[in-house]
Amino acid sequence: MGNNIKPVANIINSAFQSSKGRNFAGLTDLLTFGDGTVAWGRLLNPPNSKIDLFFDFFTLTNFSTSPYTANLFVDAIPPGEIFTSSNVGNLNTNFNRTPMGKLQFNPSVQGELIGGVNTALRRVPANETITSGQISGKIIIAPGNSILFFLSSDAVVKARIGFEWWEGENIF
Repeated sequence: MGNNIKPVANIINSAFQSSKGRNFAGLTDLLTFGDGTVAWGRLLNPPNSKIDLFFDFFTLTNFSTSPYTANLFVDAIPPGEIFTSSNVGNLNTNFNRTPMGKLQFNPSVQGELIGGVNTALRRVPANETITSGQISGKIIIAPGNSILFFLSSDAVVKARIGFEWWEGENIF
């Protein structure tokens, strides 16, 4: 009778996605802003991707002695030149898959966002990193859409933004 018992395991979805080679993480380059300039970093799902990005986790790091403010926007158009981070990789080293999602940023620019919806605000203390906790794919970025952190400070600060997400046609 005991030989027919099958093991049962609970696996969080991000671990499942990683086991399939669909979980990615990345960092912006160093962002230096404040005293009249702002910075931003976003996770963009290109219009032609034909998949969804399931946003899992973020980090906001402050390398300076002054705090900064980070506003999270959905589908805002950022100011200035757009740079694409090369600091992106698959979280399963058994896979060589490249993400469809693009981690983009501008380290120091003047201007404001156009449009978008401000969905969250974070104050990042001096010399600290704050994390999102597990968003666990609850934010779904459809093709042609994005989420963006818009950073500002009265003093000049140095910061980085980290994103983690998985990609697919559905949540499983």
